[in-house]
Amino acid sequence: MLNLYKKKPVLIYMHEGCAKINIKFCNVQMKLKLCQFKLFNNYLLNKSRKITESTTQVELLLVQNNLTVTVSLNNFLQLMHGVSS
Repeated sequence: MLNLYKKKPVLIYMHEGCAKINIKFCNVQMKLKLCQFKLFNNYLLNKSRKITESTTQVELLLVQNNLTVTVSLNNFLQLMHGVSS
């Protein structure tokens, strides 16, 4: 297992020989192909543009089963930093 990013509550890693990147955050686990990972990064960047001074939480709409996850602003920023690293 190759850890790409590991700072609580975000863990991003991939297994050797596997072309998928695993992301774990806020009780959510995702397995993304490299192209999906790039799209997820773009999604997070677009979400971050909507953050204002009064923002305390961010809603993320994840495609599988139309799952909507609300995360704290701090957790969102950590996730965004991990994905963009």
